[in-house]
Amino acid sequence: MDKHNFFRLLLGLSDEWEIIEIKVDKEVDEIDIFIEYNLPHGLCPHTKQICPIYDLRESRRWRHLDMMQYKTYINCRVPRVINSDSKISTIEVPWSDPLERYTYLFEEAVIKVLKMCKNQSKTAAYFKVSYDIVNRIMLQAAERGIQKRRIGATPTMIGLDEKSFLKGHDYVTVLTDIENGRILDVERDRTKVAAEKVLAKTFTKEQISGIEVVVSDLSDAYMAVGKSKIPKATQVADRFHLIKLLNTAIDKTRKQELRTEKELLTNSKFALLKRPEHLTNKQKMTFKAIDQANLRTARVWRAKENFRELFNQPDSTHAFIAFNTWLLDVKTTTLYHLHKAADAFKRHFIPVCNALWNNASNAMAERLNGGIQELKAISRGYRNYENFRGAILFHYGKLDLHRSQEIP
Repeated sequence: MDKHNFFRLLLGLSDEWEIIEIKVDKEVDEIDIFIEYNLPHGLCPHTKQICPIYDLRESRRWRHLDMMQYKTYINCRVPRVINSDSKISTIEVPWSDPLERYTYLFEEAVIKVLKMCKNQSKTAAYFKVSYDIVNRIMLQAAERGIQKRRIGATPTMIGLDEKSFLKGHDYVTVLTDIENGRILDVERDRTKVAAEKVLAKTFTKEQISGIEVVVSDLSDAYMAVGKSKIPKATQVADRFHLIKLLNTAIDKTRKQELRTEKELLTNSKFALLKRPEHLTNKQKMTFKAIDQANLRTARVWRAKENFRELFNQPDSTHAFIAFNTWLLDVKTTTLYHLHKAADAFKRHFIPVCNALWNNASNAMAERLNGGIQELKAISRGYRNYENFRGAILFHYGKLDLHRSQEIP
C-alpha cells in the first residue's frame, strides 16, 4: 500500500475523494495532505440533486488531528455545482462543516480534552490553536446538545439558584434538575422575569404542570415565580441558604460585639461558623470560651443550632409547631441580626416549614454551584454572559455534545 492510499484509508475518504499530494515541512513541524474531487458532478447542498461541476473554489485548509509531533492539515479546492435554477453553490466535504476550518475529528478531540481540564486557554495551548477556536467549539457543542436534548420524563424536583459573574457585579439564574444532577439552562439576571424565561424555554406547559417540588433560596423573585408559574408544586426553601442566613447573623453580631469583647472574639470567625465536629482543637477552645461567657454572639449561634435540629420533622404539622416555637423563642431575645434572619423566614413561612419536613434539598444544585465556581476560578472570571452560559452547559448540562452524523 502506497502512502496516498494509506492516508486515504486513515481519513476514511470515499471513492470520489483522492489524495494527490502529501507535503512534510520539518522546519515548522507540519504535514499538509492535498485532496481532490474526481467526479464531473456533485450533490447540491440546497436541492439535494446531482448537478454538474461548475468550477473549483480557491484552496482551503482545515486543521486535523496531529500526526506524531506534526500538526496536520487537509487542503482541498472544493468544487462548486450549478443546479437547475442556475444557482451556484459549494458541495459539502465529508470531513468538516462548510464554514469551519477544522475537521470533525479535531473538534471531537478538543471536546474530550476540554471536558477533562475545563480550561479553554490550556486546551488551546495543547492543540496549538487560538483560544477563539476552542471557545467556538465549546459554544457550538453546548448549543448542539441543547437542540438534541429531550427532557423526556419531567423532573419532579427542580431547583432555582443564582450565581454571580463579572466579578460579582452581575448574576445569572441557574435551573437545575435535582433528580438527575444536571443544569437544564441558564438565564441572565436573578429577577422574576429571568426565572420565568428559563422555565419557559426549558419546559412545555404540560411538563411544568408535572413538576412536584421547587427548591430555591428565599429570593422574593424565585418564590413569586414558583407560586405563579408552578402553583401545584410544593415550594421548599433550600436548607443550605437558611443556615447561611443564620451564619450571616452570627458573623454580623460577632463583628458588633468585637468592639467590647476583643480578647474573646478576635480570630473567632471560623470557630463560630464551622460545624462543631469540624473544629480544630484551638477553635474548640476559642468556642468554649465564647460560649461560657454567654456573649450575644454565642446566643445567636445557639439559635442557629436549635434551628438546625428542627430538620427532618415527620410531617408538615410537626414542622409547623416546631418552627412556630423557634420563632417565639427568637422573639424573646434582643438579638437584632437574629431577628432580621427570622423576619426573612417568616416572610416565606410555608416554604421554610416545608424545608423542615420535606427531604428535597438544593444540595445537588450547590455541588453544581461549586463546579461553576471552579470554572470561574480557572478562567479568572467571565466577562461575556454567552461564554459563561455555554461553559456551564458544556460541563454540567449532561448534554450529548457530539455530532449525530457519522464522522471518519
